[in-house]
Amino acid sequence: MSSQTGNTIAPESIPGPPVGLFGRLFSSVPAVLVLASLAGVAYWGHQTEWKFTHRHDTENAETIPEPAGLAVVRRHLAGPESSPLPGITGGVSIEFQSAEAVEKAGIDIAPVWRTAMTEDIGASGEVMFDSTLVARLSPRASGTAWWVAKTAGDTVRAGETLALIDAADVGKAKAEFQQALVQARLKRQALANLGTAQGVVPARQRREAEAALREAETRLLAAEQALTNLGIPARATEFDNLTLEQVVRRMRTLGVNDLPGTTESGNFTANLLPARSPIEGVVLTSDVVAGEVVDAGKVLFVVVDPRRLSLTLHIGLDSIVKVKMGQPVEFRPDGTSDLFKGQVTWVGTAADETTRTIPVRVELANEAGKLRASTLGKGRILLRTDPKAMVVPREAVRMFRGVPVVFARHPDYLKSDGPKSFETRPVRVGATDNQNAEILSGLRTGEVVATKGAEVLLDNLSRVAPK
Repeated sequence: MSSQTGNTIAPESIPGPPVGLFGRLFSSVPAVLVLASLAGVAYWGHQTEWKFTHRHDTENAETIPEPAGLAVVRRHLAGPESSPLPGITGGVSIEFQSAEAVEKAGIDIAPVWRTAMTEDIGASGEVMFDSTLVARLSPRASGTAWWVAKTAGDTVRAGETLALIDAADVGKAKAEFQQALVQARLKRQALANLGTAQGVVPARQRREAEAALREAETRLLAAEQALTNLGIPARATEFDNLTLEQVVRRMRTLGVNDLPGTTESGNFTANLLPARSPIEGVVLTSDVVAGEVVDAGKVLFVVVDPRRLSLTLHIGLDSIVKVKMGQPVEFRPDGTSDLFKGQVTWVGTAADETTRTIPVRVELANEAGKLRASTLGKGRILLRTDPKAMVVPREAVRMFRGVPVVFARHPDYLKSDGPKSFETRPVRVGATDNQNAEILSGLRTGEVVATKGAEVLLDNLSRVAPK
């Protein structure tokens, strides 16, 4: 029996059966799956910004996580109360998992109710004196201030004399009137004398006398008009029954004989020209003192009537089409609580070159004298008043793509199994004030809308319905 000796071979070194191509592929499958899964996760995270959301099986619903809880935005058919939202087919509701989630989101509510509302246009304005109630008094002839009766702040009556001016032109005009008056009397008497001698006086002489009378009367009318132009009305007929001496005395004080203490025999020069106020009011400014030389046309006094003032409001081009003549206006001066009322009396036809606003003039009553000219304030033109307007708090109205919307709570919200949702309602807004907004369409009285926290609902709507 023979024995065989040699080197021992380790089992791991013994070559196995040959491995094929499919065997190598199957051996690498786990690594490929891992890499594909990681790539899918990375793509999903990039698309969702790594926000972990839940998808419902409902075709028209999307869920968006909120810090306050899970909100689901659902699309549905638009109700009869409102039109579809811009860019979205049908209506949209935002639903929460529970009432606690709504509360946690910080959403408050308020009912839709009715109250009085006024639609208006607000604008800044400036108060000025009514230009038709402002008088600027100037002498009609140059001279010297002989007497000054009024100063700034004094009240005056219509026709009251504020000052007397010693003007040589006045004395000259009075003298011409007096001469013309005497000549007319003489010519009239001469013609009367010829009438008593009919048949003796030639017709030619009579015609010459008649012509002379007409010429004298024409000069008298011219002298009368000259005095009227100076502000001293004079009528020749008023002197018919006066003697020549009486005419001279009356002419000396003509125009000033209504002043206190004035008599026909008073120590007055015939040159006095009165400066009278044509309106009742208050002397705003006085620019004359006794003894001062004044020229014709110089403004000596400015008299205003403060019982009616003029307010100018500056209205934007987008609102001016609503402004009409006669509309009521309320105005409150800056720094006061007083309210003044008036009405629109004029709407500008051109825009201001600087502000591009349209001036609107308003007449304000100021019988008590509390309103001051040259003051600024806020005015509002009252367009429409509804004593039973449907309103919601202003913060309930939000803007979505340029359209005002509100979020109406589901009518079954308070039921234990009722949906905790808010429907998005496009609305038409009317008048607004500091607290409320009038709703012309899109809601019904008694419905409940989201107020504080409505921006949470708007944010959900904007994210689920991007442009």
